[in-house]
Amino acid sequence: MPINSRTKGATFERLIVRKINECFEREGIKDRVSRNFDQSWKGGLADIYYKNFAIECKRYKQSNTNMYRQEWWEQVLKSAGDKYIPLLIYKFDRKTIMAVIPAYLVSNAPKHNQVTYMCPLEDICKDIKNILEKANVSG
Repeated sequence: MPINSRTKGATFERLIVRKINECFEREGIKDRVSRNFDQSWKGGLADIYYKNFAIECKRYKQSNTNMYRQEWWEQVLKSAGDKYIPLLIYKFDRKTIMAVIPAYLVSNAPKHNQVTYMCPLEDICKDIKNILEKANVSG
């Protein structure tokens, strides 16, 4: 039986919500995130919003490189617009969950959304307090 891509996407979004909330709890951040249900019927919205972040989740079967697709980044940039900071979280089968964020949140890179940093999602969690501080978010 073929896998329904909408069901697969929603399942991955729930997993990411759980992982973000577990990360926040471990780091003593009281906030919690939830899925954006409006995105299923309104185009151009992110899967998850948290304060000034727009989070897009992608789950795909295969990749030879484990590299995100540029169109995924373009999609999260569109949903983030000028109001939100884009964050892409993706996973291929039998691969680590990865995150892509603007590099200025983890380095001294210029404040620009086209200069990105890609790493395992767990690395973002380990540095979440510094990232939120650079993003001007209090937890």
